[in-house]
Amino acid sequence: MWQPESYVPLFVCITLSAGCDTVSGPSDEVPIERDTVTVMTYNIFHDGESANMGVPPWPERRDGIVDIIRSRAPDAVGLQEAEVWQVAWLLDQLPEYAAVARGPFADPGIEGAETVAILYRSDELQAQESGHFWYSESPDAPGSYGSEAFGGTDRPRMATWVRLRRTNSSAAQGFYVFNTHFAADGTAVDPELARSRSAELLVQRVAARSHASDHFFLLGDLNTAPGEWPLRYLLGSRCELSSDCMVSPEFRAIDAWAARHPGVNDTGTRCNAVTGGSGARVDHVLVWDPAPDAGSCDAGSGPCEAPTVLSADIVSGGPSCPSDHRPVIATLVLPLPASPN
Repeated sequence: MWQPESYVPLFVCITLSAGCDTVSGPSDEVPIERDTVTVMTYNIFHDGESANMGVPPWPERRDGIVDIIRSRAPDAVGLQEAEVWQVAWLLDQLPEYAAVARGPFADPGIEGAETVAILYRSDELQAQESGHFWYSESPDAPGSYGSEAFGGTDRPRMATWVRLRRTNSSAAQGFYVFNTHFAADGTAVDPELARSRSAELLVQRVAARSHASDHFFLLGDLNTAPGEWPLRYLLGSRCELSSDCMVSPEFRAIDAWAARHPGVNDTGTRCNAVTGGSGARVDHVLVWDPAPDAGSCDAGSGPCEAPTVLSADIVSGGPSCPSDHRPVIATLVLPLPASPN
């Protein structure tokens, strides 16, 4: 039985690599393991229907969501709008996965609470640590809301994270997955400010991860299109919005989809089965880019190379779409310094 504040067995298979290959790194003295990781972000829509978007009731679309996850087999899936019981149902259908999840309120199991659950392949990955934080002045207080300084959200907004490590790898490093859902228009007094402050806090928390040399993935429905400030901030821009924004050094990420589709700006991730519209690309897979701009890098203290994005796709899910969002999936190669013997 799934509990809202625990890991539960669940898994997806990596299609291109079931393990790691060791090759020579930037220094011949530092062996580098290259781990191929597939991640997905997917806003599955809460338990309901949206007639104007063509989203049918959950019982009519849930099998389509399972089919997408099972057929694409990601190592980790960041879900948004997944109610507590929907996560439990998905785990029953996908027994190869485990989950890290909780509802956004002080009581983690409130009926109808929407999680930002992370599903991960428990047959190849172990959860080393995990947690949650809230977009507010009290980010460690479960159920806290964003005040006026955070845009005045109408409900608690949060992020869930987990550090994962392969069970068959000799690498000291694992990788982090952060999953989140930023405020949408109409869900905050100032939704643009809410998204911007959320991005700043997310960067601060990612930069403070306990294993600083581990790669991280940022997954989520950011309600932010390419070129808008919150996404630019997550990709490395700093302090354009205001003079008092939080700054985190050496934080830079790669937009996986943009890396594989340079110059393509008219492909969206929203799904309207009534009109056929796809809206803006607001669902994102981001990954840490540790490569220095210039100068030497000590591979013994952490990765020096940027990850390689092998593929990145927006999954159509058929003409009817089992949600009002399309999932984004990406396969990347992470260079990981091997563990010293």
